[in-house]
Formats: sequence, C-alpha cells, structure tokens
Amino acid sequence: MSEKKELGFQKTVVSLKEQLARTTLRNLRAQGHTYVELREDGKRFVFFCTLCLAPCYSDAILLEHLNGNLHKERLSCAKVTLLRENPWPFNDGVLFFDSSTEEEEGEEEEKSLISCVDTGPLQRCSSDGGERLAIVAYDESRMIGANRDDLLIPGLLIKERTLDVEAKFIGFGRIAARLFEKKGRSTWIDKLWCEWLGKDGASDEEKAVVPEHDFAVVTFSYFYNLGRLGLLDHPSRLLTSESGNGEDSGRKRKKSFSDPEDTSESLCSQDDSSEEVSSRALLADYDDHLVSRRVIKNRTVRRELRKQQRIFSERICEVCKQKMLPGKDAAAILNTKTGKLVCGSRNLLGAFHLFHVSCVVHWFLFCESEILGNKMVSGKGKKRCTKKHQSGVKWNGLVSDVSWQIFSVFCPECQGTGINIEGDVIERDTFPLSQTWRFGVKVSEGRKAWVKNPEKLENCSTGFHFPQQNDESVKGQEERVQNMKLVRFYRVEL
Repeated sequence: MSEKKELGFQKTVVSLKEQLARTTLRNLRAQGHTYVELREDGKRFVFFCTLCLAPCYSDAILLEHLNGNLHKERLSCAKVTLLRENPWPFNDGVLFFDSSTEEEEGEEEEKSLISCVDTGPLQRCSSDGGERLAIVAYDESRMIGANRDDLLIPGLLIKERTLDVEAKFIGFGRIAARLFEKKGRSTWIDKLWCEWLGKDGASDEEKAVVPEHDFAVVTFSYFYNLGRLGLLDHPSRLLTSESGNGEDSGRKRKKSFSDPEDTSESLCSQDDSSEEVSSRALLADYDDHLVSRRVIKNRTVRRELRKQQRIFSERICEVCKQKMLPGKDAAAILNTKTGKLVCGSRNLLGAFHLFHVSCVVHWFLFCESEILGNKMVSGKGKKRCTKKHQSGVKWNGLVSDVSWQIFSVFCPECQGTGINIEGDVIERDTFPLSQTWRFGVKVSEGRKAWVKNPEKLENCSTGFHFPQQNDESVKGQEERVQNMKLVRFYRVEL
C-alpha cells in the first residue's frame, strides 16, 4: 500500500473523479443550476445545493433533490431574489453563489493536471506556504490614481501580523422597507430587504435623498487565522520527530503506522477514549514557547495537538451557526465614522470576527428593523441601548418581552461598535448571551418568512418578511415602500 501511495496511483484516481464531477457540474450550470457547487468531503466530491444547504453524494441523489418540494420552494424564491440581473458578486457558501472565479480556477486546474496538494487551512497558513497568500506591506505609492472611494483600514490582525490593509469599494446595497401606515404614521414593517446596486446602481439624485449607512461591509477570502491568532505558528511541528531536528533525530526507529507522517491524514484520526485524559494532562506540560520552538516527540501529545488544531481551524458563523469554509467569501463590519472594524473597540490586538457575507447583510437588516421598530413604539432613540420600562411590548410579533433596545449596528459576536477608545480601555459588551440568542432567532424567522413571500425587485436582493398574525389588524391601512439607507461594500485582497 505504501508503494502505491508513493507512486501516486490513489491521487490519480481522485483527480479523475474530480474531473468527472466537474464535467457534470458544468452541464448542470449550463442548464441554469448556477447555485450547485462541488465540495470535497473526505476523499469524495459532493454536489452541494447552496439554496437548500443540501449535500448530494451522487448524480442520482442530486437529481432527486432538484425535483423535490423543498428545492422547488427555494428556487421559486431565488428566481425573484438571487437569479436576477446584476447578481451579488459574492460566494459565501450559504446563500450567495457567484461562481465566475471558481469556474476559472477549476478550468486552470484541469488543464494543468498537477498532483493533488493539500490546500486546506493548515497549509494555507504556514509561513513558507508560497507567494499566493503572501501579504505585501502597504505602500503609499499604490494609492496614486486609486479610486477615491477606496480606503485604508489600520491595525488588522492577519496571519498573526498587524497590518494596514487597502479595501477597494465594490458597490452599494440599498436597504428599503415595505411599511403599513395609518394616518401618516407607520404601524408595521411588512418586509425589509437589501438590494444589490453595484458601483453605478445608485444615481446622484438617490444619493442626495437616501443617506449612507454609518457602517459598511468589508469582505475577505476566508482562511482560518484571518483576524485571530493561530494555535501553532507551524503546523508541520505536529509531524513525527523524524521530520524535525530534535535531539533524537539521528536515532533510527521503526516506522509506526499508528503515527502517520501525513498531517492531513492524521488530522482525521480519532483519539482513543482511554488516552484522552492522559493526553490532555501531558499537553498541559507543554507551554506555548515549547510548542512553537520544538517538534513534539510524544505521540499522544501530538495526537491531542492535532485534535485541537482541527477544532481550532473550524470557525462557526455566529449568525447562522453554519461553518465558515476556506476560500469562500467572509465579511466583517466597518464603522465608517471611525474607519475601524467594529471589533477594534473590543480588543487591542487588531483581532476581528468574520461571518458569511449574506449573514452580515441579514444582521444589518435585523438591526435596522429593531431601530425602526423602537421608533414606532416609543419615538425615541438617543442612546445605543437602554432597558425598556414597558413590559410585554410586542414588535412585529416575533419576540415579546424584549429586554433591550438596539440603536446601532454592532458585532454579533463581541458586540463591538468600532468607536474610538483611549489607552487600554476597551468597549464593554451590552447584551447578555440569552438576548443575543433571541436576536439569532429573529433573524432566522424573518429569513424563513422571506423565502415563502419575497419582495419582487429589479435587482438581486435578500431580506426579511414579518407576516401579520391577524390580517384584520392592518385592514384599511396604506402600504408604502421607503428607501432607508445605502450600504457600502468593500473588498480586501490579500
């Protein structure tokens, strides 16, 4: 078996399977199924329906899914929201599915026919992983002739280095709402959405009337230590002691099949339950300095470190609770007044949280619905948040007894707003965990209702729907569409 692996027979088979799957994928997309993509699940290639978040492990299963009731419902919504002209230029893996860049990369891979190389998040983050992800220091001369809408974001933690990065403006999104009114006063938000306009979509007249949002969306191509510190500087230190320069490196020993040299294979190994406690105890004896400077020679400790590295590399979006996928588009929130990411006021290291691009858009809509709903209830809103004195107030029938009010967009995970801070003082969080969980429920319910009854617009969009429990309550009221704010979208190329 080892000879076959060295000769590369198994890799050739995998490459042929991938070519066949990509051929099927091209045929599907030629038929209009642009929302289907190819993902790797272990050693298999899986068709994935982005509209339904459904993996299909064969052509037959995919065909059955495309003819199912769930897919037909999601597709009918996508035809009036996501499959219009001027599509969202993002591919985040959970809603947006722009595949233009992905198809170009796939064609290049098929033409080159090179051997499969592990391009997982661990390899992408190694310091000697090649020039493709190299981060170039910012040079002011690059700004000569640059778009005046581009900006420079200072102090971001990227691959464990604090850098100033250039964010290029890519377009506007327009937040609008369909309201019910009675005697000139808004009484109910029926729908709330964000419509993609692009760079030239917003006219000068609209820009003069519709205000720009105080917060913007900054997108990145995701990798696992983007915005945070890594567990290890060099994942290769998790290899066996034979690959290092330790004190026993010159001593020959028998190769153990239970201790594979391939890091990608060893990451998938399961730990023995009897060794779990002892391995954690052994791991406590290895401080960060020792882990980062030497190759770990204890096999049980290496196994525990691999497990922790695998867990650490998996990041969950706190809005939708789905995994963040390497290479897909992720987004952070920028405070346009201060020029900082919202997480910058919650730490001094430059760390920041990332979410799916569509989830950030939904979070903006959620915050705007709360702000507008609070104005409908009280007509006041000078502070970012305050406790309600009225108990049992119901807003749009989603969640009753809301204990806190929202008056600004903030980070869904750390609750930062990106305000300027002085010295070592950081911004304090506002909402308890129980309340942030309720916020997530409202986002989910609003999104589900939108799929069943979306707003038909000229451009691609995504949004919320807040159905009335009783149609009699809005009977006789007038409907009005209000353009609320323009949101700027930026792209950071690393």
